[in-house]
Amino acid sequence: MEQGVESIIALALFAIIALAAWGYQNARLQNAEDFSVVYTNQLPGMIALSSGPVHCILIRQSGNLYRDLGAFDGWSSALVEVSKSFNRAKIDSVMVRQNNEDTFDVLRTFHSHGGKAEGKKLGGAVIRRL
Repeated sequence: MEQGVESIIALALFAIIALAAWGYQNARLQNAEDFSVVYTNQLPGMIALSSGPVHCILIRQSGNLYRDLGAFDGWSSALVEVSKSFNRAKIDSVMVRQNNEDTFDVLRTFHSHGGKAEGKKLGGAVIRRL
């Protein structure tokens, strides 16, 4: 009986921590003054990359390369391809890790933890100026 009670307490504690983490990210997403977590449709208005050719890659949730999109004439055309990939993967919000003149780096806000493909799914994108 004691082990069953311990298991229930551990499960309840895990659920509380998971809900708190989700609530924290969601609060950051709803804050209009905080650009560390944004909806994907807000990306074009916040990119700080300077004009010129860029190279773009997509990253898996595990951090490995998902797909190399290659070189683009400007960040706007690269962002169109990134947005298409995010839409296919049903990613509607991202965490901005880096946003400056040389690099724009975003990660999926809420990871998908399902099934044997965990870690292999699209996790983010990096656009770098050439």
